Amino acid sequence: MCSRMEASPINNKSAIQPIFDTINRVVEFYMKCVIKPAVGFHEVFYSWLNTTIRNGLDASSDYIPEWFTANFITYLRTLFVIPCLLLLAQGYHVLPSIIVLSVDFGDFLDGVVARYWMDKRKARGDDKERCISNETDFDKATTPQFLSSWSLDYRDRTYGGFIDAICDKLFVAPCWIVLLSTVETSGFTKLFHFLILMSLICTETASAFVRFKAFYQGSGIAVPKVEGLNFSNSAVKADHIGKVKQTFEMVGTALLILPQFSTIGLGVLSLSVPLAYESVRRKVVDRVMYVHAMGNVGDYKTQRLWKQAKGLGSHLIVGVPSGDDSVSTLLNVSASDSVDYVMRSAPKKISLEFLDAIGADYMVCLSTSTPIITKDVAIAQRCLVIGDDFVARPMEAKEQ
Repeated sequence: MCSRMEASPINNKSAIQPIFDTINRVVEFYMKCVIKPAVGFHEVFYSWLNTTIRNGLDASSDYIPEWFTANFITYLRTLFVIPCLLLLAQGYHVLPSIIVLSVDFGDFLDGVVARYWMDKRKARGDDKERCISNETDFDKATTPQFLSSWSLDYRDRTYGGFIDAICDKLFVAPCWIVLLSTVETSGFTKLFHFLILMSLICTETASAFVRFKAFYQGSGIAVPKVEGLNFSNSAVKADHIGKVKQTFEMVGTALLILPQFSTIGLGVLSLSVPLAYESVRRKVVDRVMYVHAMGNVGDYKTQRLWKQAKGLGSHLIVGVPSGDDSVSTLLNVSASDSVDYVMRSAPKKISLEFLDAIGADYMVCLSTSTPIITKDVAIAQRCLVIGDDFVARPMEAKEQ
């Protein structure tokens, strides 16, 4: 089958890929040797700060108005970019630096407030943030007549995190643009100043574009948690990268604004450049997933599987086995917004050679309907099985 197969439409190889591979190895070495030790200190401090603020919110629960939400804090702190830029334009230093540190604290505060209101809603029993994606969730006694789509539910659930990340960039990027012209020296220092700020402006702008695309093109289904397999292949978790990067960026910017500490500020900002790069790289990971079409392709369980598989990678190929690849079936599969490519006459039994031939990194299936695969696929841990708990685990060879 593989010898007569047409060339895969997905080409994972690039002429400059070795360059990116080298950069990735250098960045990972930096995170392992520098960032990973710093994460422990960062977590201890912010854990203490989180506990302190949360205790204060709980103690003042009767006096906290309903409008004091995480989104309100996010919008408010973003508006501080206006006085910050005006003060910088007038040649002030101390006040803009204080504003930057205050905005950084507000970025932490809105997360604490978001968790506070979430716990309050759960305690009152009016937490409605759930996606009806199976029969268990569907209860006519409590479900309204008009149901939101998976995509709308997804945007409602993730809007807070999305707008928080975008507002971070809306505040700090204009400050960096203004600070491009503040260095008074020449030579290497000025070049270093320019390269650091331009690198951060470009990477954070790219990150914002990626977030916009992910938010508005989200599948509507949460990406399954992967156990038994390290998708990131990194010593530092993604959420730790984001937290430490944000701290370096804001503290470094605040110090850079102060003339007497500008060199230290540049040094702190330089520590965040590899993290900003890594943050973007993880968002645009090139991973091809394969799903074997089984049963009714219009069934919601099948559609959910495709969305989950697409969420685990960047491209999704759905193979329709020979005998089931009627025109209507192929068109129904291609109509799904989760599917990138439809393969007709897919083999009944999936082998490692087949996955390599079509450029697929992993195949994904449900625990209730596992396709026939060869033992080498299981040994290579290239088949992910999503269980009833919505956790994806590598299929074991003994299951064959």
